[in-house]
Amino acid sequence: MNTLIIDTSHTLLAVGLVIDEVLVYNYQEQVNKSHSEQLLPIVDAALKAHGINPLEISNVVLTVGPGSYTGLRIGMTFVKTFAIANPNLNVYTVNTLASLVGNKSGFAFIDARSKRTFGAYVDNGVVRDQRVYMIDEVTQINAELYGDLDLIENDKEKRYGSILENIVSIKQLWKPVASIDTLVPDYLK
Repeated sequence: MNTLIIDTSHTLLAVGLVIDEVLVYNYQEQVNKSHSEQLLPIVDAALKAHGINPLEISNVVLTVGPGSYTGLRIGMTFVKTFAIANPNLNVYTVNTLASLVGNKSGFAFIDARSKRTFGAYVDNGVVRDQRVYMIDEVTQINAELYGDLDLIENDKEKRYGSILENIVSIKQLWKPVASIDTLVPDYLK
């Protein structure tokens, strides 16, 4: 079974290909605002690298937010179009913040602009207390931190780990999408 994994929800672009339960293609780069230009060529490269026809993809897993309004729409549009071309496709979603932590535990957060973050506590992929946090609140959290650490201290780097490995590690929490028409982003305000 072939599974395509896509994350366009924040400054990273992540594209993965899982064949028979093994992550065989793992692309993750900081692309900022060029998701729309890079997504299709990277998906194409992943499929070609493993000799897979797009119709041989059985599953697509997509991060659905919270995150960048435009980034989330780019991923959604790709998956909806891909599903139209492949009517037997199974579509699953994963929370963006859970994708930062995977099967570990901690507090995940990404930039929401204006000194705010989208954040949540994540325990083995289970998300709780998801909401918009002020950066000052994040600095007071006593937990392992994942995500845009550079927002709370200038000398810290972002801590994303392998988004794709994290998503694979929480496969039991992938949420099936009953109808591609009902696929919508998880926006926080």
